[in-house]
Amino acid sequence: MGLFDKLKKKTVHEPIIDEKKMEEVAGYQVKAHQVIRNLQVKPFGKNGTYIAGKAYCRLWDKEIDVDLYDDASIEYAEKCVEAMNSMSDDLIDANCRAAKKYCIEFLDDIGGASENDIDLTVLIDENTPPRELLKCFEIGSLSVETPKDPSRIGYQLSGNCDWEEEHGIEIDILDGKLVYLGEFAGESPWTDHKEFP
Repeated sequence: MGLFDKLKKKTVHEPIIDEKKMEEVAGYQVKAHQVIRNLQVKPFGKNGTYIAGKAYCRLWDKEIDVDLYDDASIEYAEKCVEAMNSMSDDLIDANCRAAKKYCIEFLDDIGGASENDIDLTVLIDENTPPRELLKCFEIGSLSVETPKDPSRIGYQLSGNCDWEEEHGIEIDILDGKLVYLGEFAGESPWTDHKEFP
């Protein structure tokens, strides 16, 4: 056994078992109607775990990842999925207007799409109808953390966008209102987003 093998062997960690989360997942999986499917407890960092599953996203007509961090309950995450799938037209329009602003500002900062070999699904400029932006970005994940106030619904959506392949897009929603949309920055719907219009 070489030195590399010895070092590698030392860094192997025992799998983390979170009994509370395992029990919550097992209890949920016997429910007849599951909003979130394929739930599993997965390791997070050195000593933590999170719950991962899948749910249907109506706006993009696809299945996305659902990740529950900290002590977010599956019941609360279900409410977040249901809120995502019942977004009002006003909220969808707010997302599209903010995505358009994000795209235009990003392209201005880097000198334009054509100069940087960015292939946009539709031409995006000041005259582009905001809903056209739905063709240029899509969500792949909904993340839920322990709510600061369980009576309020806050969640984060993240995914890919045509104009920013490296950092993608993040959308934070609290109580049916957009509180942040921009590059993925690991923000939270519970953060004070006073600077966000």
